[in-house]
Amino acid sequence: MSNSLAIATVTAALAQIVRSAIQGAVAGSDVIIGRPENPPVGDALPRVRLYLYQAAPNAALRNADLPSRGSNGTLVRRPCAALELHYLLSFYGSETELQPQRMLGAVVRDLHAHPFLTRQMVQDGIAGYSVLAGSNLHEAVEQVRFSPLSLSLEDQSKLWSVFFQTPHAVSVAYQASVVLIESDEAAQPALPVLKRGDKDQGVDTLLGPFPVLESAYFGMPQDRIMMPRPLSLPAAQMGCAVIAKGRNLGGETVILRFQHTRRDLKTSADKELLQELIVAHGDLSASELKVLLPQPGSDPSQDDWAPGVYTVTAVEKRSGSDRDCTSNSLPFAFSPIIAKIEPPNPIPINGDGKVTVTITCQPRVHKGQQAVLLLAGREIVGTTAAANPDKVIFVVENAPAVTNELIRLRVDGVESMPFKRLDDPLPVRFEFDGNQRVTIT
Repeated sequence: MSNSLAIATVTAALAQIVRSAIQGAVAGSDVIIGRPENPPVGDALPRVRLYLYQAAPNAALRNADLPSRGSNGTLVRRPCAALELHYLLSFYGSETELQPQRMLGAVVRDLHAHPFLTRQMVQDGIAGYSVLAGSNLHEAVEQVRFSPLSLSLEDQSKLWSVFFQTPHAVSVAYQASVVLIESDEAAQPALPVLKRGDKDQGVDTLLGPFPVLESAYFGMPQDRIMMPRPLSLPAAQMGCAVIAKGRNLGGETVILRFQHTRRDLKTSADKELLQELIVAHGDLSASELKVLLPQPGSDPSQDDWAPGVYTVTAVEKRSGSDRDCTSNSLPFAFSPIIAKIEPPNPIPINGDGKVTVTITCQPRVHKGQQAVLLLAGREIVGTTAAANPDKVIFVVENAPAVTNELIRLRVDGVESMPFKRLDDPLPVRFEFDGNQRVTIT
């Protein structure tokens, strides 16, 4: 890396190279740093005008040092600008003695034979200008290389048009790359590493193949061994079989992790709604993982579940490693079950035209969830009973008189399934559940 004097140092070093080349070709010639200009009438002294006409960012290294600051704004490494310098060399002298062409040939010869700025060349350039005493380009790791630029007639015309009323002269263009200019800011050195990981064992690398979940099947417990399987249910529910399908799912110990997408909901023990079910070895293969969800109303752990949207993730525990191998997360709907409707049919309408319907929901509706009863084209928002969180109370204003009307329960956008599956006799078929109908009189 080098400081802000690097550009001027490259120009001075290039001037030394050009001066050495032309003085060997044409006696008395010299280099003048500056833009091309029309020499005075009668002045035919051989000279070369060296002009830096453009400085552009280097495409390969312009973003090599990003990011140079930490998240708190602390400088972690010195920012560095990578530049390419474009030079125009114009040759003047006696045309009858072909001095411009002779000097041009000498410069092209030397820059082609020695295209890099060596440390000695840089120091010679610095020595010729007292203002460059603080330059450190000779200490840079990257050497500056000169390469010729091929300028078309149109490019030359545009370039010379910026030199107002300056006649064209024999010229050649070169690019100097790459010039690295480092910031003067000092980065705070990092502290030494005292420990590599929890057990000071370095990086714990997990090698593939990793488990991948592609789809999920929801059905009855017997569907785990039934082939071919009936169509999947549209959502999971308590007591159903979940069959996760994918690739690379085998392993010594595999767990299906069920996580509710609403992190604000808590279990009875004030924990997140996250359940892990171990896949039995008989229900485990490279392409399928089979588990049974808790039965409704019989397993105390159902209080740790909630209707709504879940994600399922396969977790493989590998021997000899403290880290789990985890698959992608697959979203699915977890449907509420209408376990009981109170009062029993028929439900009378009171004198105010209201009907109060109490539904026992499995799993229970948690605090913060919205439960909606779908009845006769209407949506009624319910409230959870304080004494019994399994029950949701719905007050139907201007209740309609209906007979055997099918009802549904929607919790956080996921609806109950108002049908049942009949397996005997085969084939498997579905019909609406008579226990999820109400009569209001």
